[in-house]
Amino acid sequence: MRGSRLAKVIEAKREDRRLPEVAEPAEHAGEVLDLMAALRESVSKAKTARGEGDVRESEKTQAKKTARKPARKPRSA
Repeated sequence: MRGSRLAKVIEAKREDRRLPEVAEPAEHAGEVLDLMAALRESVSKAKTARGEGDVRESEKTQAKKTARKPARKPRSA
């Protein structure tokens, strides 16, 4: 069906006619989701199900690991 509509538009342009009317898409009044919140909740549930504990606890552990890295010495010229 889409191909025939495209063909009509092409034909109208070739013959310098008005383009065929296009039906406006119906507005979708769906629910807006916060994807990051949904992802965090999903990850938290998965970790709890695996017995990994609180997500924030693992973030603290990661922060400690990052803090242990020695500072990089500047290059001499």
